[in-house]
Amino acid sequence: MLGASSLAPLSAQVGVPPERSPFRSIRPGSMFELNGGIIGGSGGPLHAGPRDGNVLGLKILLRANSTLSLGFGLWGSDTRRTIIDPMKAPGQQEAGEADQELVGAEATFQFNLTGGKTWRGVAPYFGTGLGVVKAGDTNDQAGYDFGTKFYFAPMIGTRVFVGHRMSLRAEARAFTWKLKYPSTWSLEPEADPGTAEDPHAVNPTGRSGQYVVAPALTIGIGVAF
Repeated sequence: MLGASSLAPLSAQVGVPPERSPFRSIRPGSMFELNGGIIGGSGGPLHAGPRDGNVLGLKILLRANSTLSLGFGLWGSDTRRTIIDPMKAPGQQEAGEADQELVGAEATFQFNLTGGKTWRGVAPYFGTGLGVVKAGDTNDQAGYDFGTKFYFAPMIGTRVFVGHRMSLRAEARAFTWKLKYPSTWSLEPEADPGTAEDPHAVNPTGRSGQYVVAPALTIGIGVAF
């Protein structure tokens, strides 16, 4: 009996009582989120891509209480882009700016670092978005058109849960898409043509396009159902 009584206090000390644990299970079910923020970047080496705008989105996150969460979302942005005139002399080829409206739809794959739980209400994650984005027409006289593109967007962020049903989100992501350049951008400008050693063309390499990154920061609020 003495041995049994001496083991009782030790067994009571093993583990942490559930009410004192810093980990809490995330409520099962879907979560609807509204988010907004900004898109930045330079528009790529030729400064032709969309940048410097606000972004607003709506997302539904499925299986929000597991390690892997799958989401679907829609978003829109009112970015800006640089107007390129390939026929002007260097230093004058960036001929101004124009509005560039974007509308996108995507699927997101989110890996929750704390699994189906939060740590003191915090649930950090990383993942990526895969989607398609369409731009409005800017009536570019030089033939450039962003058009419709597929993109991927690596992301990292965290959710902060306020109770069982509501959460706040902060996220950084990098929209990555491929721009297509007009063939006229590879021509030497009439106003000041260059040479093979010193080309003055907007796109002297003649490449048809390249991938560029538009970083974005967003915050949001979500409600579980």
